[in-house]
Amino acid sequence: MPRARAAAATLTAPLGRKTVSELVVQRILDLVREGSLKAGDKLPPERDLSQSLDVSRPTLREALRALQILGVLEIRHGGGVYVTSLDPAELLSPFDLFVTLDARNMAELFDARIQYEPLIARLAAERMDDAGVARLAELVAAQLAAPEDAEVFHDTDVEFHKSILDASGNLFLSRIGKLLQVLGDQGRQAFQKRRGVRLQSIEDHEAILAAFQARDPDAAYRAMRAHMMNVRHALREVTGA
Repeated sequence: MPRARAAAATLTAPLGRKTVSELVVQRILDLVREGSLKAGDKLPPERDLSQSLDVSRPTLREALRALQILGVLEIRHGGGVYVTSLDPAELLSPFDLFVTLDARNMAELFDARIQYEPLIARLAAERMDDAGVARLAELVAAQLAAPEDAEVFHDTDVEFHKSILDASGNLFLSRIGKLLQVLGDQGRQAFQKRRGVRLQSIEDHEAILAAFQARDPDAAYRAMRAHMMNVRHALREVTGA
């Protein structure tokens, strides 16, 4: 396990007596960014870490708790500290809370999606292969078969939009779109419980699918924009923002 030993050596290099918990946080984040610590890796025991970093155990615990809140670490009672899966949903959970605390934040998020997702849909309509279009059709069919099931709608809705983002063929565009999706997920689930919102979204998805089946990028742009506008309207009805 050369990589694990190298990460442990870097992680346990002394920080110096004047450092605080933020520097511990920064060191661990740097190791994750550079790939020395990966998803699922276990950190050295707390006692060893505090001694090697030359910080008190309370300071170390403060740093570990901060990283847990950020979704980077998982602290298992009696089982040690592990790097999480680093899934975007975990890493963005504090920001998701920030968004859902204020209706205006949620409104601005969906205003951003109105501008962003139609552009992605246009690009994806040019690039999505036949298998991808067939999958979109399966997702829409699942929604049409169970329009009263909010859970089925939510899961298929998420996959529908992610499939389009992935089909853009651009890692950065896809990642940005997924971040916006994750941040708005809690708020979206709230108003998706309304039957009228689900039925309108299913109708919108049918229009988007038709554009993809026709390989018409401009129609995909228009259909996605109309969909996002409808979602934004639903949000305004629920929150007033």
